Amino acid sequence: MVAQTPDSTATGERLVLGTCHHDCPDTCGWQVTVRDEEEGPVAVSLRGREDHPATQGELCPKVNRFLDRVYHPQRILHPLVRTGPKGSRSFRRASWDEALGLIASRWTEIVERHGGEAILPWSSAGTQGLLQSSSLDRRFFARLGATRPQGSMCGLAAGAGMEATTGSRRASDPFEIRHARLVILWGTNTKVTNRHLWPHVEAARAQGATVVVIDPLRTATARAADWFIQPLPGTDVAMMLAMMHVLVRDGLVDEDYIARHTIGFEDLARHVADWTPQRAAALCGVPATDIETLAQFYGDEPRSFIRTLVGPEHHANGAMFFRTLACLPTLTGAWRHRGGGLARSVGSWSSVDVDDSVFDAPHLWPGGRAPRSIQVNHLGRALTHGALDPPVASLIVWNANPAVTAPRAALVRQGLEREDLFTV
Repeated sequence: MVAQTPDSTATGERLVLGTCHHDCPDTCGWQVTVRDEEEGPVAVSLRGREDHPATQGELCPKVNRFLDRVYHPQRILHPLVRTGPKGSRSFRRASWDEALGLIASRWTEIVERHGGEAILPWSSAGTQGLLQSSSLDRRFFARLGATRPQGSMCGLAAGAGMEATTGSRRASDPFEIRHARLVILWGTNTKVTNRHLWPHVEAARAQGATVVVIDPLRTATARAADWFIQPLPGTDVAMMLAMMHVLVRDGLVDEDYIARHTIGFEDLARHVADWTPQRAAALCGVPATDIETLAQFYGDEPRSFIRTLVGPEHHANGAMFFRTLACLPTLTGAWRHRGGGLARSVGSWSSVDVDDSVFDAPHLWPGGRAPRSIQVNHLGRALTHGALDPPVASLIVWNANPAVTAPRAALVRQGLEREDLFTV
C-alpha cells in the first residue's frame, strides 16, 4: 500500500509512503524518495518512518537493501518461455502478448480435456496485503472452476493450539513485553526475525527484567540473553509439562484466577503429576535443576511474558506446542497483570476486522458446485498422485517458492519436473 505526499524534498522529488509487504510481525512503515525522470519515476532512497510505532525510523537489513534488488541488473523484467528440458535453465524472452496468449491457449486445452480442476493456483505470503497477495485472483479461478488450495503452511496450527486452551486464537500485544519482569523468548530469534520488538525487550531489561531464551539453536538472540536454555529439538512440550508439575506441586498457581476463569484444572494437575523435571530432563537434555529453577522463577514473578512466533508450528506436533505453552500463563494468572501473558503472531487480530472470505466468489463456481480443494501442505502429493482425477495438469505460482518452502521438498521437486505439467 502506498500513498503519495506533497513535494517535500528537492525539486522534482517527492515522498511516497508505504507499508512493508514481507511476512513479518513488525509490519514496518517506510517512505521512499522518488525522482521523476524522462524514462519514468525512479526510487532513489528508502528509509523507515520515524512516526511508526514499531519501525521508529529503522528498517531491517533485508529491507534496507530493497532498492538494490528492485534495480538489480539480474532482476527479471520480462516474461520468459522455457526452451529446453525442465531444470536446464534455458529460457527465451517473450512479449506479454505472447506469454498471456500461451497461457490462455494451454489452459483452454486443459479445461476442455480435464475441466477447470486440472489447474491449481498456488500462492503464499511472499507479498502480504489483501490486494497484492491472494484476493482478486480468487474470482478468476472461481470462474475457471480451478482446484482450490486449502489451509495454510503457517499460522493455522498455532492458532488452533492457542484456541484449544484459551478459547481464542488471539494473545497479548507484543509491545506489552516492555512492562515484564521476566521475559521468555521461546522458539523465536527475536533479534533477527522480529527485530523491532527487541528494543522493547531491552527496555524491560533496563527496568530490571531477566531475559530467558529457550531454543534448540544458539541464535543471535540466545547470545544476547541473560539465560539460554537449549532443549533438544521437538522436546519443548515435555519441558512445559515439567514446569507445570513444579507450579502445581509447589503451590505457585493463582488459585483465584483458576477458579474464576478456567475449567479442567484438576484434570491437568493429574496429568502433569508424573511429569517430573527428572523425567523431562531425560528427554530434553536440559538439567532437571534448570527446569526447577525456571518454573519457580516463572511462578514467583506475576509479570512474566512469553513471546513465541511461527517456528515451532513448522514441526511435528506444532499445535500441541502452542496448546501446552498457553497453559503456563493461565496457571499463574499472568494474563491479569500488565507485562504478563503470552504473545504469538498478531495476524489473528486483523481477522477480527477483515473478512477476506468476501473474495471467494462462490457464485462464480461453474454449475454452482464447489471445485475440489487440495491441502496446501500436500502439494508434492497432488503433483505426483497418479490416481488423482483429474490430474493437476497446470500449476500457477505467485508470491511463493514452493520448491523450497512446501513440505516434502523432494516430492514437490519430483512433481515440478513432470514434463506434462504446465507451470506458470
